Amino acid sequence: MIHIAVCEDNIKDLAHLLHILGRTDILCDITEYADAESMLHDMETCGRKFDLFLLDIYLPGMTGVEAAHRIHAQNRNALLVFLSSSEDFYREAFDLYAFHYLIKPVQEDSLTEVLQKTSDIINRPEKTLRISFNGEDTILRQSDISYVSSSNHILHFHMQDGTKHISYGKLDEMQPRLTEHCFVRCHKSFIVNIRHVTKLTKEGFYIEDTLIPISRTYAASARESYKKLLFDVF
Repeated sequence: MIHIAVCEDNIKDLAHLLHILGRTDILCDITEYADAESMLHDMETCGRKFDLFLLDIYLPGMTGVEAAHRIHAQNRNALLVFLSSSEDFYREAFDLYAFHYLIKPVQEDSLTEVLQKTSDIINRPEKTLRISFNGEDTILRQSDISYVSSSNHILHFHMQDGTKHISYGKLDEMQPRLTEHCFVRCHKSFIVNIRHVTKLTKEGFYIEDTLIPISRTYAASARESYKKLLFDVF
């Protein structure tokens, strides 16, 4: 089942979305909101969790883009779909790794495709990684790894929640074990999960305020992988 938050204040547009969602063969649990504040209250105060967010751009009070920043702060893997009558907010959606951007009136085949992709993502087996240090094994979810750094044959696994795990080894040996396609070698001492990258500059990848450098040797392939990910998202 897909748990969906629909944040749409236009009654006609909301009815159209619910009609499409009601016709799909994919099982959905839908919660409707007329403003972003109510949705965020349910998430931040009441602990509500959603797999997919359908966010109108132009909402009363907080906009859909502003709400997306709050959602993303809680969950970097949130699937965000923006709904708009224009393409004016493509850039903001691009920066937020939007899962999709649908132009109103939303076409049934486009929304159905989003639902199918969402179902494929949330139902796929989670890939894990077993590491060992001083005889103690730890199993990590690969999707939760932000980046891996190496120093003196010690690997440091920097996690999305801010924690860190260590293991003996070399990046050359670890890289084939990171089987998610989003892991990219960008430096002799760094592998980055580009799904967690928030910005790409001349200096390197940023994950929030943390800079992961890109060396000349890996620059072309690392930047190309990042651009391909953004292309695939859109």
